Amino acid sequence: MTDENSGASQEAIEFHYDMPAAFFSLWLGNSMTYTAARYSDPDMTLDAAQADKIKYHLDAANVVEGGRMLDVGCGWGTLISKAVQDRGAASSQGLTLSPLQRDYITGLKIPNVSAELLSYEYYTPDTPFESIVSVGAFEHFVKPGASHEDRLATYSEFFRRCAEWMTPDGRFSLQTMAWGDANDTERGLIRIHDVFPESDLPEIAEVIEAAHPNLELVSMENHPEDYAKTLASWADGLKANRDRAIEIVGKERYQFYLASCKGGALLYRRRRFYLCRFVFKRRGR
Repeated sequence: MTDENSGASQEAIEFHYDMPAAFFSLWLGNSMTYTAARYSDPDMTLDAAQADKIKYHLDAANVVEGGRMLDVGCGWGTLISKAVQDRGAASSQGLTLSPLQRDYITGLKIPNVSAELLSYEYYTPDTPFESIVSVGAFEHFVKPGASHEDRLATYSEFFRRCAEWMTPDGRFSLQTMAWGDANDTERGLIRIHDVFPESDLPEIAEVIEAAHPNLELVSMENHPEDYAKTLASWADGLKANRDRAIEIVGKERYQFYLASCKGGALLYRRRRFYLCRFVFKRRGR
């Protein structure tokens, strides 16, 4: 990479994500996933749409019995757990920069499921993976103000590493927020780094260009309405559990997350943000 600290630091990740699991469990739904659900049916409940998202990524990454899966930015461990429990993966490993998430996953004590407190920048696997997924981490790989060249260099290095970690027929499923129909003035006013410190969103074109030397694009979908619905459901859950949420994290943090959900839902409805899912396979098989 052009800079080993090109993305958000562990401290920045902890600011947003390192809240007690008991707090997130109040409003994330049964899946305990802090990323956009996938509403393949517009009438789905949040839990059904999250289950659809999980199935989508396990299918896209071709997670099968006896295979190995890596999740870059594994959150509270839902995907790595489901890979083993539902698909029969031989092992499933997650990378996270949140100590609370790592400890939560370790506490689940699911055989062949593990999480490591480590950035992908310093990770080297012992053997290659048949499947790689990354859901909601890519947004944190570059800092605000990075030049277009530095952004591409950072993204390209990530994709190069993923290709190196995959078996020749491996698949990689990536979900990320991206900049949408927001002009330069609007982007300055949105100030995404106030919600996600030291972070900036990619452009769709940057993702495709950066991946191209090492990974072939198999499919892509862009459904910002999925995140608008997810965020609206999370806001409802927060409001319904206001007293308990404040008891756990305090009124200021409760209001921070509620405002983030409500404001984010509006931006997705207006398509200022996109919600993209990419499926890649390794080149040069």
